[in-house]
Amino acid sequence: MLTQDLSKGFVSWKEMYFENKDALESLGAKLIFAGPHKDDDNKMVVLIDFDSPDAMKAFATNEELKAKRVAAGAILDYLILRPEERLRRRQEKETARKSATKKMRLPGKLVDCSSSKRDDTELFIVEGDSAGGSAKMARDRKTQALLPLRGKILNVLGAASAKIGTNNEINDLCQALGVGMGSKFNIDDLRYEKIIIMTDADVDGAHIASLLMTFFFTQMRPLIDKGHLFLACPPLFRLTQGAKRIYCIDEGEKNQHIENGLGGSGKIDVSRFKGLGEMDAKDLKETTMDIATRKLIRVQIDDQEPGETGNLVEQLMGKRPEARFEYIQENARLVEELDI
Repeated sequence: MLTQDLSKGFVSWKEMYFENKDALESLGAKLIFAGPHKDDDNKMVVLIDFDSPDAMKAFATNEELKAKRVAAGAILDYLILRPEERLRRRQEKETARKSATKKMRLPGKLVDCSSSKRDDTELFIVEGDSAGGSAKMARDRKTQALLPLRGKILNVLGAASAKIGTNNEINDLCQALGVGMGSKFNIDDLRYEKIIIMTDADVDGAHIASLLMTFFFTQMRPLIDKGHLFLACPPLFRLTQGAKRIYCIDEGEKNQHIENGLGGSGKIDVSRFKGLGEMDAKDLKETTMDIATRKLIRVQIDDQEPGETGNLVEQLMGKRPEARFEYIQENARLVEELDI
């Protein structure tokens, strides 16, 4: 629907329309209603049904018809161009996020966010469909996307490039991020501002996070250097005392709160989360996904000596088990808690 200003009145426009009716309909434009504006005789209201967006564009840009409308007193069809402008902007919005993927098909299990810009967007990499289900209900649909992974991804350190390139989980991750690996990585193609690894707060979750960080370190190092990679901090315990409820990341924090009390009445109930899939959406949102209440750890590389981090990654994640054993022997005395 549009409103046109008329300098020669409605009758002049009406005569012009019937003289060009066939030409209009051949473009895919069908007049539904046209009549004088109720408050102004020099304005009219027109309702046109277009067969397609292309038909609307053809009608709006046809110079011959435009000249005839002007001759009939239609001063400017500026409003007819507004639907075309909205269409153009909507198409740009749809392709803006896809352009970073070079038009690759996004993985079907990706639950994408609706924002058309990279600014303030986040991709949560989660363990499996159960964790993804809770996170899907807890997320901010506008800015937070989810990518569930099935089990542990490939340890890329020492793996053949052909094996890395054909791994389904790694391919899904690259497509979701919109970037390539190694020399093909381009930070400008990254589809999200923050990449957040969100795994269970246990040994298996830590192992998956380690494998993912190894992948990003070896294949997408600039993503870390530019500050885009984060670790979520989901709680391991929930303590409840009457109306009071708090969350604890580890045993030490839990014991401290039990000793000090929560400030509520009655016995303190302790719940241990076996995984993100056991947390309801409210718990997950409050502790891990809500930007106002969550904690994130930014993954950073702080080499006191050149190559120090690379050597440590090779020692812990490489093919030589004796190197890991040596590291464990040297650092076992520093361990305060074990999750067995």
